[in-house]
Amino acid sequence: ANAGETIVLVDNVTLGEILTINKSITLDGNGYTLTSTAARAINVSGAVAATIKDLTIEASGERAINLIQGASNVTISNVKATAANYAVNVAASAAGSTIEIENSDLTGLNTVNVAAANTNVTIDNSVVNNVDNTAVENYAALKLSIEAENSTITVTNTTINVAGDSVKASVSSETGIITIDGTDAEV
Repeated sequence: ANAGETIVLVDNVTLGEILTINKSITLDGNGYTLTSTAARAINVSGAVAATIKDLTIEASGERAINLIQGASNVTISNVKATAANYAVNVAASAAGSTIEIENSDLTGLNTVNVAAANTNVTIDNSVVNNVDNTAVENYAALKLSIEAENSTITVTNTTINVAGDSVKASVSSETGIITIDGTDAEV
């Protein structure tokens, strides 16, 4: 696909390899399901303005949507994503990113995980489900790791469900902030 184009699914898709988005495109799931057996279902890579919408992602691997290598402006709209670890992960290599998540349903251990500095994530009108399948470590529905300096996760009109000993929000970064409906989250 060329930059600016839209790719529209016309059926359910099963992939054994990572789907990489490295151009400014829209991936329109058209209500279909992408099932992935790869370690990561979708990598958004490079300085792109990508939109992923109207898609169900069933990732048996560790990550459903993974932003890497300078991914910059990503919109996730009307997406249902389930992964073993992260439904949405912003790797340290994607510093300076802006991620908008809206009308979505996300499920994972650290469901939305940010390891990138100077990154802003907004989540609106969504459901964030943390599933704690281990007693070894406590997880968080929303997590800013120690590398996420000056990063924010801002949540509005969203239901956050946690399981076991997990928490809604965890901030390891000294300068990161998670805000839920206008209130700084307890960490």
